[in-house]
Amino acid sequence: MKPVKSLLPASRWLLRISLLTYLVLQHGKTILDLQYETQAFYIGLAFVLFGVLLFAGGFTSRPSLTVVSALLLSLLFAYYIYLGFVPQVTITQVLNVMLLSVTLYFMSSANK
Repeated sequence: MKPVKSLLPASRWLLRISLLTYLVLQHGKTILDLQYETQAFYIGLAFVLFGVLLFAGGFTSRPSLTVVSALLLSLLFAYYIYLGFVPQVTITQVLNVMLLSVTLYFMSSANK
């Protein structure tokens, strides 16, 4: 059976939408608390900002916005994996690795 290549653009947009939705739901409360003194505020703000930029990069013809925001999101997810590392497999670790793979996908394929 041949792959359905016509679904590729729709799947890319679903990845963008679901990543942005996850980031807003995960870090939105931290941002809305407006506690400027905490590190969690700035990390949450960076996650949401780069998620919005990755989403907006899908509307541009040049891939630079998508690649840069995906690179920075990849670094943030790698940082989260490092911070939350425990010597057992947890749902949080698996989710962060999966989201890291999504950002690496956008970093490698951009707006094709």
